[in-house]
Amino acid sequence: MRVIEIITLVPGAADIMAEYGLHCFSCSMGGVESLEEGCAMHSMDSDTLGALVEDLNDALGALPDNDLGITVTVSAARIIASIAKEQDQVGDVLRVVPDMQGGFCLEFFPKAEDGDQIFTAGDEPDVKVCIAPLYLRRIGGAVIDEREGRLKLDLPGDGIAKKCCGEDGCGCS
Repeated sequence: MRVIEIITLVPGAADIMAEYGLHCFSCSMGGVESLEEGCAMHSMDSDTLGALVEDLNDALGALPDNDLGITVTVSAARIIASIAKEQDQVGDVLRVVPDMQGGFCLEFFPKAEDGDQIFTAGDEPDVKVCIAPLYLRRIGGAVIDEREGRLKLDLPGDGIAKKCCGEDGCGCS
């Protein structure tokens, strides 16, 4: 897995990596290198790499199981459909993927990956947004919405999703 994906998915990953002397999160190569490649560049032995991976897995395992899914609002689905038409990508899926800054973004792909969960908005069933279960553990409960003509991925706890969905999780339909 690329370093940037690990940092995006695992809370505290940058701190854990720093404890091992890796500062890949601040390096431009962190977006393209795998953790193994980054460790090799720092002459890390396989035992230390194994301990690092174990610590990262422990941090990932501490995340709550998140079966909230994501909500795609009807207004967002309409914008997605419009963009797909403009870009000649009608029938493609919009995937939630890590970006190069340690966050998430939305990109069109010809099809969902094996294991992806697929979400739709009620009035726009042909618009499909998919996400890998591993990413869903990190951002389950997120809302894809439209504001000022742009798509926004509102993550749980950022205040915006709470206004839409309430404090106790998503109440949207």
